[in-house]
Amino acid sequence: MGLMFQMPLEDNVLDDRIEINKDTNYLRLRSYGLPMIFWGYLVAALSVIFFMILAIKAPILKILSSDDTLNHFLAYCVLSIFILGPLVALSFYFYEKEIIKKDNKIKVIHKVFFMPLKTFQVELSADNELKLVHLLDSPNVAKAQKKEGMTGFENRGYYQVFAKDISGKEILVDRNSRRGEMRKLIEILSS
Repeated sequence: MGLMFQMPLEDNVLDDRIEINKDTNYLRLRSYGLPMIFWGYLVAALSVIFFMILAIKAPILKILSSDDTLNHFLAYCVLSIFILGPLVALSFYFYEKEIIKKDNKIKVIHKVFFMPLKTFQVELSADNELKLVHLLDSPNVAKAQKKEGMTGFENRGYYQVFAKDISGKEILVDRNSRRGEMRKLIEILSS
């Protein structure tokens, strides 16, 4: 998700996604939402689903009024797909990631619809050990062939920032396709 949901990397007065309190040594970063163009995609997809529901409403009601249990099961499966599909799609738009650092503790919270789903917490060692790892999980065919005009298609992979605690346990803090942004994140979390 770190490839789509970007974290703030600069302290800006107008930005409400970053809170820094140097007196209490507290830092809170919240990810940005998806760009507005994605909301247009969601409206288009939901409108198609709405028209599909209108088209199958009469046959589904007829199947539900029958006495066959298999037909009831199939009708409920179709209805659950039409209800859960838009709900899952909408949950991507209300996903938020928080990174909270207080003294030498880092907490990563994943939220959907403003409710925390998963929380990871790590207590860093004295040297604030944050590690940047580069992953290239598929062959870089465009770079190997070195054809004219293929540089845009080169697979550069992505970068992950891990926090390591005293016991050696690592948690994924964030990931991104840009190394510079991950270095800025490490710099913010280390300061």
